[in-house]
Amino acid sequence: MICLYKEDPGPKNMTKKKAFNTLNVLFKDPSRGTILVVESENIIVGYAILINFWSNEFGGNIINIDELYIIREFRSQGIATRLINLLAKSGFASAVNIQLEVTPGNNRARKLYERLGFKLHKNATYGLELNVDQE
Repeated sequence: MICLYKEDPGPKNMTKKKAFNTLNVLFKDPSRGTILVVESENIIVGYAILINFWSNEFGGNIINIDELYIIREFRSQGIATRLINLLAKSGFASAVNIQLEVTPGNNRARKLYERLGFKLHKNATYGLELNVDQE
């Protein structure tokens, strides 16, 4: 997880504590989501954090790909494409939609997602940061 944020920094820094908190929450309450470990030839090459939530607008469960990371040496081998296609076809979490975010400068990821059929939503995402210590 730390590698993802080093390569493609978000608005907040990633720490080991936050990463372990995420693991603990999802292991204790799998209804909130899951973490998939991505392997190729018995080597861990990445991960995906999937968060489930109900959407009134879409009339069903949404899978939000909160994070998707494939280590550099294994990119451009179709691994992320196969993972997303598997999610789309599997009926995972009885989802009616898969959503994700991508940083504006990550053109490689944007092209991949567009090629896979993801569409840019018209609504902008806003956030209100609360004064909660999560570091």
